[in-house]
Formats: sequence, structure tokens, C-alpha cells
Amino acid sequence: MTKGDKALAESKKHNNYEVVFIIRPNLDEDAVDRTVATVEEFVKAQGGTITTIDKKGRKRLAYEVDKMRDGYYVVMNYKGAPEAVAPLKRMMTLSEDVMRSLVVFLEPEMVGKS
Repeated sequence: MTKGDKALAESKKHNNYEVVFIIRPNLDEDAVDRTVATVEEFVKAQGGTITTIDKKGRKRLAYEVDKMRDGYYVVMNYKGAPEAVAPLKRMMTLSEDVMRSLVVFLEPEMVGKS
């Protein structure tokens, strides 16, 4: 196997990721669902597959963010290419409805334990 073949094989490799994002609390239930669907569609467009989506609901924040004390928490697990993480982070940063987000790589032995 040449270096180019190894690089191609690495680029085709899909890893498991966990994404936690907080949606603005002043949105109604339909707007929250649309925001979650937008993130889900973006991941799928990047070649990822959604494993689980868990809407945790509205919770109190540890500190004030944009003069808001609450947020709607969503935890999503997906399998995707490593190069698709940066566009996902950028999309959530630019979204007006997402207050905070975090994308974490899951080690293979941690999949299914969260």
C-alpha cells in the first residue's frame, strides 16, 4: 500500500462523535425541532450518519450566556469523517439559534456508554 492509498483509506474512515449544543430558550417547540433538524441534515449532507438524538429539554445554565439563564440542551451522536467536524462547528457557530456547542470524538470503547 502506497502513501496515497493510506491517505485515501484514512480519509474514508468514519469516527464516532458526540455533539452537545444549547438552543436559545426563547424559541417555541417547533423552532427547536427545526434547529435540531437543520443540524441533523447538515451532518447527513457531510456524509455522516446519525446514531442517536436526545433532546434533554430546557435546563438552567451554569452562567449567563447572551443575557439568558436557561437553554434547550440536545445531545447527538453520529458517525462521520474527521474532516466534516470543522464545517459542523462553523455552521453551529454561525447559527443564531445555537448558543453554545461542543463536538467530542468518542473512543471506540466509549461508543454506546454515554
